[in-house]
Amino acid sequence: MVNSVKKATDILQILSNNPGSCLTLGAIAQLSGINESTCAHIVSSLCDTFFIERVSRKEGYRLGPWAYMLSRKERYQEALIRISEPVLTWLHEQLKATVFLDVVCNGRKFVLFYIDEEHRLLNSGDTIIQGKMESTASGLLHMAYMDKEDLRKALSRENDLPEVSQAAVPYPDLDSTLSRIRSSGYIHVENRERREQSFAFKVSDGSRNVAAIGIVYSDTMETPEFHEKTKKLGKQAGSEISRRLTFSR
Repeated sequence: MVNSVKKATDILQILSNNPGSCLTLGAIAQLSGINESTCAHIVSSLCDTFFIERVSRKEGYRLGPWAYMLSRKERYQEALIRISEPVLTWLHEQLKATVFLDVVCNGRKFVLFYIDEEHRLLNSGDTIIQGKMESTASGLLHMAYMDKEDLRKALSRENDLPEVSQAAVPYPDLDSTLSRIRSSGYIHVENRERREQSFAFKVSDGSRNVAAIGIVYSDTMETPEFHEKTKKLGKQAGSEISRRLTFSR
């Protein structure tokens, strides 16, 4: 076996022995017996291909979505999906709108769970959807809570994605938009081209933002009363999932 491939599989094996947990680069290097500099290069390559996810500088790394997709034995972020699914099902029943939960892995957005009876989500697959971040409500919400390094990575990823009709940035003054999101914990975006309204609400595990709840519905449903109801229930759903995550840690 090619030496670099062997080292990559060793790293993946180490992370798979700790499902759902994070390991620092130093810990991965120590457990694998690989020089830390070499280990950093391999881990970076595995992050680029989404087999590994960089959670944060402090917490380190864990298995990424494509590692789970290969086995099909467990969904990526299974614990988060189990906690969120009943809350999101309730939210959909209350609003009759498209509801979804997404996360960011290595600068790309992945939808973990969705109820989309009106088929408003684009590029949907069996379990994971990728999408542009800067052009969507949930993407902007994720960006608001990123550190500078992750935000730079996310914006550079945007340039690698093909242009699509809804890719225009809804808020050209990005810095002030992200600041407002951090203050309120949510964002509303009106997509005039697609004639729909989008909301996104933060989900926290007690120490950091880990996911976003998205709500999308047709302009025909938009009234001041429904707008306020969506905002109220979306915040409640985000708070409830956050509460459950905090107690599950």
